Amino acid sequence: MNKKILYLIEQAGVLMNFPRSHKKHLGNTFDTVASHSHHVSIIAYCICRMEGLSHEDGLKAITMAVFHDLPEARTGDFDFVAKHYGVPNESKAVDDQFEGISFGEDLKKVINEYENRETLVAKCAKDADGLEQMYQEWFLMWQGNEMAKVWFESDFNDRVPHFKTESAKTLASQMKDSNPQEWWWSEFTENGSAKDLSKLIGK
Repeated sequence: MNKKILYLIEQAGVLMNFPRSHKKHLGNTFDTVASHSHHVSIIAYCICRMEGLSHEDGLKAITMAVFHDLPEARTGDFDFVAKHYGVPNESKAVDDQFEGISFGEDLKKVINEYENRETLVAKCAKDADGLEQMYQEWFLMWQGNEMAKVWFESDFNDRVPHFKTESAKTLASQMKDSNPQEWWWSEFTENGSAKDLSKLIGK
């Protein structure tokens, strides 16, 4: 067995213990690089389908999203401030991570497509990355984090206009006008009261 595959899996595991760098500024964050990548993958698939792309394209976007931050297992997560002072050598990290793996070149092609942002699939995946960051800020904002509120409002003004897809812009606007619990509140309540009271108070 090629142990390089095991090593790749181990590197992915590192990301589960890797808080994102915005924690040092926002404080009560709860996400890791791994959870961020998972959420980006869901958003990327949704944006692809909203843009009229196929299920297969959506799966490709998922692959991009799952692997897009894998280099951070080696480089670390550079935040907005750190990027003013240095640039991580992610291309070298990618080369090193996939060297000696039979399917490494396949994964490098997917990551390179994501980084080049030339295809609509790649643009959907990148928009998903930005939208997931905004989700974190938005969720924390609703928990009373005033700094997250400042970040979200700034991102809405600065980041959203530069999204490559109209679908991502639409989702950002819907998020702004919603709250993190609306997904279930709208389904199980009506006019502010539970639709099935027995589920709330018991039989």
